[in-house]
Amino acid sequence: MNIALIMTAVKLGATVANKVEVTELLKDADGKIQGARVRDNLTGDEWEVKAKVLSSSDPPATSYGDYHRA
Repeated sequence: MNIALIMTAVKLGATVANKVEVTELLKDADGKIQGARVRDNLTGDEWEVKAKVLSSSDPPATSYGDYHRA
């Protein structure tokens, strides 16, 4: 099912990445999330992703929630 969801998202124009970690959420002056700074955990490369929607597929036991308190 996850592969079908990913393929549908790609077909509709989404960019999908694997083994990428969010290191920082990017916010506008009002605190609205506009994107994220990410790191490729295989190469160490980092870049910014601008987005209207951010979706995390981390398991519930991760520290991703720490970013929401920032």
